[in-house]
Formats: sequence, C-alpha cells, structure tokens
Amino acid sequence: MKIAIVYVSVHHKNTEKVVKAMAEMSGADLYDLTKNKDIDLSSYDVVGLASGIYASSMHKTLIKFIDSHNLPKKVFIVCTSGVTFINYANKMKKQMEDKGYEVIGSFQIKGFNTFGPFALIGGTGKGRPNDTDLNDAREFIKRIIM
Repeated sequence: MKIAIVYVSVHHKNTEKVVKAMAEMSGADLYDLTKNKDIDLSSYDVVGLASGIYASSMHKTLIKFIDSHNLPKKVFIVCTSGVTFINYANKMKKQMEDKGYEVIGSFQIKGFNTFGPFALIGGTGKGRPNDTDLNDAREFIKRIIM
C-alpha cells in the first residue's frame, strides 16, 4: 500500500514531529505544503491530511489543497492542538466524509501552543508532543495501515 501524508506545520513544528514518527513506522511519503503545493497524489492508495489547529480549523493552506486536488478515496486525519477538549479531527473527518471520502482513521494530540493569548501565560501543552505522543502516533498508523 502506497501512503502519503500531506501536512502543514508552522509555529512549533508539532504536526511535523507527529507525521515524521508516522512515516518512520509506515514508510509514508511526506509532503510539506509550506514548501510544495504542487503535489500529485494519483499514485497513492491512502493519503493522510495533517495540520495544527488554527481558530478551530485545520490550516487554511491544507483546506485549499483539499478543495483543489483529487485525493485517493481513502484518507486519514491528523491534527495537533493546544486545546484538546474539542475533537477537531472528528470535525475534519465529517467534512471529508461529506465530500465522499472514506476516512479510515483520525488522530489528535496536544501540541505546544503560544498563539494569541496563550503567549501571555507561556503557552499551553509545554513539552508536547512528547515521546508518549509520538509512540501513540506510530501505533495509530500501524493500526490503520498495517
């Protein structure tokens, strides 16, 4: 099975740390949308869509990419957030299912966040993602792909 993970990871590289752990486990090809927006996914069986959460949504660059590219029918969702009492991965899962994609899994973990007012208190999720989080990411990808 050929796997790609398309991601956006800006401020603290939380999402990048997570998708790199997943790629180590699965052999997935990684595509950073901050460096390359012209990606051909036609040869992949499954695509992961990964981003930090910004104003309750995945990064606008990833949303635009999803809206303007043909993806394989099977996708999985990965997100990192300083606030985890809301399941943002499930929000994106519903949006993708509404577009006709089969979402084979979703994964969300806490990440270090100093956006907006959180900077005033030194941020939330300090030290995250940690080794336990990255191991959870590896187990997630193993469970849904392997």
